[in-house]
Amino acid sequence: MEADPAVTSQTVVAELGMAMTTAMSALATLRGRCIADVLEEEPALGIEEAATRLRSASEPLPPPGSNSVSAGRYVEGVAAALVAAGLAEAGDRVDVVEGPGGEALAAAICLREGLGVPAVVWDERSGWRTAVNRRHPIGKDAGPRPEAPGIAHLGAGRPEPAAVTTALREVLTTA
Repeated sequence: MEADPAVTSQTVVAELGMAMTTAMSALATLRGRCIADVLEEEPALGIEEAATRLRSASEPLPPPGSNSVSAGRYVEGVAAALVAAGLAEAGDRVDVVEGPGGEALAAAICLREGLGVPAVVWDERSGWRTAVNRRHPIGKDAGPRPEAPGIAHLGAGRPEPAAVTTALREVLTTA
């Protein structure tokens, strides 16, 4: 991270020979810690500005699409923002998987205990939402936009990590 803050999971896999999910999790943890360090040095910065300082201009957030590597990088960024905001634990696993029915990609990020929301889920068809179950947050029959008590939709598509964090904070304060 010190040599290249924009290092990708693909590079880590190629250079260190680890599994993609392990590389994604490690990078999300490290980026979260780096963002927290920047915020500690400059508390007036917002999370997105701190994250931007760590991202090189040649490594912007990936564009929408169903590429699992691109999706993984996007979800890593959101996970890092949630860690920096104190909403998720550094080191928790972030996996991008085929969602229910195999027709789209999905990911889940477990949140800190005691927040009242166990996890957030991203589905490439509908964006971010809260989950009601920490053990199986994505669910197998939920569809792209489930409606149920305890589920709040946080943003469609691929909103910026700061927007997901803000929307989640709003849900947590009204819950």
